[in-house]
Amino acid sequence: MAKKRFTLVFFILLLTVLLLSVIFLLLGNKNYSLSEIMSNKIILQLRLPRLLGIYFTAFLLSVSGYLMQIMTHNPIAEMSTLGISGGASFALSLLLTLGLTTNGTLSTLAAAIGAFLVLSIVMILTARTHFHPLKVILVGTSVGLFATSLASALTFASHRSQAYFLWIVGSFSGLTNMKVLLMAIVSVIFLVLLIFFARPVQMLGLGDEMATSLGVSVNRVRIVIMILVALASGVTVSTVGVISFVGLIAPHIARRFTRSKFWQTIILSALAGTLLLLLADLAARNMFKPYEFPAGSLTMLLGAPFFLWIIAKEAK
Repeated sequence: MAKKRFTLVFFILLLTVLLLSVIFLLLGNKNYSLSEIMSNKIILQLRLPRLLGIYFTAFLLSVSGYLMQIMTHNPIAEMSTLGISGGASFALSLLLTLGLTTNGTLSTLAAAIGAFLVLSIVMILTARTHFHPLKVILVGTSVGLFATSLASALTFASHRSQAYFLWIVGSFSGLTNMKVLLMAIVSVIFLVLLIFFARPVQMLGLGDEMATSLGVSVNRVRIVIMILVALASGVTVSTVGVISFVGLIAPHIARRFTRSKFWQTIILSALAGTLLLLLADLAARNMFKPYEFPAGSLTMLLGAPFFLWIIAKEAK
């Protein structure tokens, strides 16, 4: 029964994503017909790379959110709630302030290091509480806000506030073929590492004591997850900016149909995240033509009440 339900939801999400993808390519500042989808230069050179960027971003954010929830045993763990996006943004603000390039692998590497350092600080500060959900969120939010405040101060002092603002709101408008290629490479590395360490990660989801009794090195698995999350945060923040709450919403939707089965949850999370970002970016591009609304702002508008709903649900 559970397998049939997963299969049904999988195909519904997949077909919906494919349908929305076609609509995504056709609608925009100027609409095109279905017959032009394989020949129009605007579609092939601008909208198709943007669509691929959404796929990679959704995969990385959704799966990272699920991994963080496993690692901290916290249903509301996500890049934004743990301050990880703030750490990545701070690293990028340093590059801006120093006048270094914020395109390519350097920015991704810097953002990944910033994300890893912030996540390490949060984990160290909350380890004694056994990663109590509320304390993890409080510490993560505090550290993230501190990093974001520093980044804002640095970019304001160096007169680079406008460029920094584009990262904070999150938008797919600046995607280039090179950025999409970089996201693809990181996504492949992320998936390969996830497949290799899938079993110990699944064991960690059973609890620290159970995982240890099964011969799993809990600290090593946590470091692996932190590296994966840092990679995902680094490439997404450096290419499209801060896209909040996708890593929170998508895994929760997936778990309603999978009963926390690892790979099923991974697959449905990625599809649900893709659906969410497609809807957000479609709305962002078409609501205020010819102007474009940041897709990250729409995910925040949706994610904030969802976040509060989960907190209220966990408090009962």
